[in-house]
Amino acid sequence: MSLSIASINIERSRHLPRVAAFIERECPELLCLQELCERDIPFFEALMGGTMAFAPMAQHPEEGHANVVGIGMLARGAALAKVKAEYYSGSRERIQEMAFVTLEGKRMADPLSIAEVLLSASLGDFRIAVTHLNVTPFGSSTPYQRESAGKLIALAQAQASEAGGLLLTGDFNAPRGGATFDLIAEHFIDGVPAHYTSSIDGSLHRAGEIPFMVDGLFHTPGYRLENARLSTGVSDHCALSCRLSRA
Repeated sequence: MSLSIASINIERSRHLPRVAAFIERECPELLCLQELCERDIPFFEALMGGTMAFAPMAQHPEEGHANVVGIGMLARGAALAKVKAEYYSGSRERIQEMAFVTLEGKRMADPLSIAEVLLSASLGDFRIAVTHLNVTPFGSSTPYQRESAGKLIALAQAQASEAGGLLLTGDFNAPRGGATFDLIAEHFIDGVPAHYTSSIDGSLHRAGEIPFMVDGLFHTPGYRLENARLSTGVSDHCALSCRLSRA
């Protein structure tokens, strides 16, 4: 048995036609999304023919009244089992408006204003989890990010132990080769091929080309990834795709 998976930071509602075209072309059996607007859940449910599992993270001030943004997961024409949302900073009950700070002339979200959550579910013989780790200035590894990564790792390890394996995907905001990325890679296998040096799509990202491999496919030894690849032209981050099977 194997499972085709796609994981995308969709940058809220900015690229929905591109994302839809990718989904229709690639036909993933499981879709994991970051920066998903809650109001767009029906759009993706219609595309995939499934029910979205959603975990809110923040209220985005640029999105008007329907401004809740988070992460989501849904299967094509099937129901997810044993869905669990585990917050490792903040909580579902205390979602707040995202604040912004300016560092060295760069405007960025204040990570303390954004909840962090591991959303996991089972589909067939597999356990999959998606997350969105906090952003840092210029891709640096901050103490707060490493603290969050440690909590994330503990939750993911518990999920893997219970299910006999795990694929952990999402936007980790931690460039490959940095301390936070290395911390995660100490515990899970980095499944993105080494020849990819950035998961930022410079043609769509507001900052242009950035050599940061920040989106990940991490897995336990009992899982095997085939045809792991990045696709451009979908969002400001590349779409990650793979076929998951048992080793």
